[in-house]
Amino acid sequence: MGLAAKLDGYRRRAGYEWKQLRQRTAARKREAAFQSWLDALSAKPPEVLVGANFAAYGGVRHHIQAIQRYSSLNVDFAPPEYVLKTVGPHHLSHDFRQRFLDFPAKGIKVVHSHVFPWFIEWCREKQNQGIRWVHTYHLNYFPEHGRNGIEPWQEQINCTLVNVACQADIALSVSRWQRDYLLREHGIETSYLPNGVDIAACDRADSSRFVRKTGLIDFMLWVGRNDPVKDPIELVRLADRMPDQQFVMIGGGFAEGDPLGDWPETLPDNLSLLGSMSHSDVQDAIAASLAVIVTSKREGLPTLVMEGMAHGKPVIVPDEPGCTEVLGSGDTGLVYKLGDLDDLTEKACQARVDRSYGVEARKRVVSEYDWKKIAPRLDDLYLH
Repeated sequence: MGLAAKLDGYRRRAGYEWKQLRQRTAARKREAAFQSWLDALSAKPPEVLVGANFAAYGGVRHHIQAIQRYSSLNVDFAPPEYVLKTVGPHHLSHDFRQRFLDFPAKGIKVVHSHVFPWFIEWCREKQNQGIRWVHTYHLNYFPEHGRNGIEPWQEQINCTLVNVACQADIALSVSRWQRDYLLREHGIETSYLPNGVDIAACDRADSSRFVRKTGLIDFMLWVGRNDPVKDPIELVRLADRMPDQQFVMIGGGFAEGDPLGDWPETLPDNLSLLGSMSHSDVQDAIAASLAVIVTSKREGLPTLVMEGMAHGKPVIVPDEPGCTEVLGSGDTGLVYKLGDLDDLTEKACQARVDRSYGVEARKRVVSEYDWKKIAPRLDDLYLH
């Protein structure tokens, strides 16, 4: 064997050993983070444990974060942020799932589940040990959520929500329409406790900060993800219809290719695609916008709509029950017929010239959906 071949072999071996070392080091860090969390739960259990804290963004994440922020009780996440960052959802669900399922949770008074089946199953086990179990229904999966109808993993979650979550001591719906749907379609009785909006976070927003970062002004805003149910293509079509109006799209997954199949190769020149942003950056964007547009085919009780209203911005939403429930009656926003691009265009043009919607919209969310008012009601349910 020649010298060059030997050196190449040494390099390959060194690279392999370095990769193995990094993997072992990462595994040790995951183990240490997970065990430190269990030790902390045993040594100083919170009054309420809320989970599963897996979502990196979206309405459920904002919901559980607000519970911790505004509850008068000692609330912790399962897993907490530092564990989620170090271990990650995949390893938590596969490598550490059974160890968590076996965790006795002594001293915890209430467990509060949201969405994820394995955590719902864990809560049911803890209920058998005398721990109070609260479950919140956000939104079951519908055919609109999948590319070609409900996908298998969505059906699995639905099955857990319908057959297991209903056994909670207290079952809650974030919207009245969802409460009525669950009773009508599945015979599940839930109490209405709405999703809320963090008014204080909205009020901390700075429109000029967003303008300095992006250079964008006089735009209409869409926030979401590249997902069939969010229907971002409709916003692209709207931008194409209104070339004299600037549009901004914020959300994840767009740079990774289009799962919807008909994403255009070339975006309209008046549409800026910014990718994922922090919650505070999104608030700055809402503050700087002319209006907030939602094109979702299904929503539970959408946080984004409430945030746009809290900012006093015109909101344009489809006539689906989650969005229209947030608006209520009166001059709090504009509703277009879902799938009707002509109607959406008309409502967008109307929002551009009529700025009167924001005042009543702000009043409504402050009165009905402020987390400072919702959290005490949830605390009462935790304790009684």
